[in-house]
Amino acid sequence: MVEASKSFVNVFVDCDWGRKNTKLTRKYGVLGYPTVLFTDSKGVLIERLGKRDPASVRAQMEKVAKAAMRSFHATFEAAAAEAAKSDKLVLFLFATKGRDSAELEVALFDDSLAEAMKGFVLARVVIAEDNAEAKRFAVGSMEQPVVFVLDPAAEKPEAKPLKKIVGKKTAKELLKEFQSIERPEKVEKGG
Repeated sequence: MVEASKSFVNVFVDCDWGRKNTKLTRKYGVLGYPTVLFTDSKGVLIERLGKRDPASVRAQMEKVAKAAMRSFHATFEAAAAEAAKSDKLVLFLFATKGRDSAELEVALFDDSLAEAMKGFVLARVVIAEDNAEAKRFAVGSMEQPVVFVLDPAAEKPEAKPLKKIVGKKTAKELLKEFQSIERPEKVEKGG
């Protein structure tokens, strides 16, 4: 269960049995304590914790984490193919199983980055020595999350990323990083 929880950022809300944070309790329909909710980074309810035995909790956490990752491709090639069709860049997240990575993912989906994120197609893998993508981008031994911004049309994108961001960042820090990216010039094809 500890391993499954590493995909989440936990927020503890003191409700003092209905005397504190009443807006939140009303918003989420909390009727008793403790209540465990899974939300996305914007606070949209995904689901409530069901059964409370360890195996059921772990299974639900894994299911919710997997569902939240659906917007990510699992390889650079898959993301690059989509990005090329829509004139976007690839944002490739190499995640760890730690808290910094979970917090970075929450920051990536902060409302303040919504407009900037429209310019990217996303890919995500977990850093591991045996992961081909981690080897290709030389992050197989990293203990911090790494974000690459890549040109899908580049001949060897791993050799010349447009941006490499290492470690946990806030949404504000990410926005600054994204704003400093110089998009590659389009090469017009003759015909």
